[in-house]
Amino acid sequence: MGIFTGLDLRNMSLTRLTQEFGKMGQVFYDFSRGIDNRPVISEWKRKSVSCEQTFESDISEKSAVTIHLYHTVLELVRRIEKNDFKGYTLTLKVKFLDFQQITRSITIDHILRTKDDILPLAKQLMQGVEFHSHPIRLLGLGVSNQKNATAKERRTWVELELEFEGLQR
Repeated sequence: MGIFTGLDLRNMSLTRLTQEFGKMGQVFYDFSRGIDNRPVISEWKRKSVSCEQTFESDISEKSAVTIHLYHTVLELVRRIEKNDFKGYTLTLKVKFLDFQQITRSITIDHILRTKDDILPLAKQLMQGVEFHSHPIRLLGLGVSNQKNATAKERRTWVELELEFEGLQR
């Protein structure tokens, strides 16, 4: 259809868009003009609490990683307390020098709230990360799987590895 940008979409007639997309044609026509009459819903339920830090210079020494992990845990605990959040899953996020990103998660049977709950798990998750030859650019931690989640939902976890080809530093 020759639509590659928002401007291309905006230049299409309503008639053509509805011929091609049916009822969604009207939605595309309106959105490309900034028209959205749906109500704004400002209430939402928090599903996780997390924090991360991007480093000025990449880290690869075990002592530096341990120190940054410890401080990230303290910040996460502060945010958990501030939001009165109760979760069962801890997720570690690591982005490397080459922008490759990995996550590692672990779910336990009690609420993660304190440094003593979270730090040993964070260290356990970090053990599986090779950072000596692959310096770390960003380190993050998050807690999810709220108290009211079902037992099946609390046992669910995902591990991702993302590669971004063509990115230049």
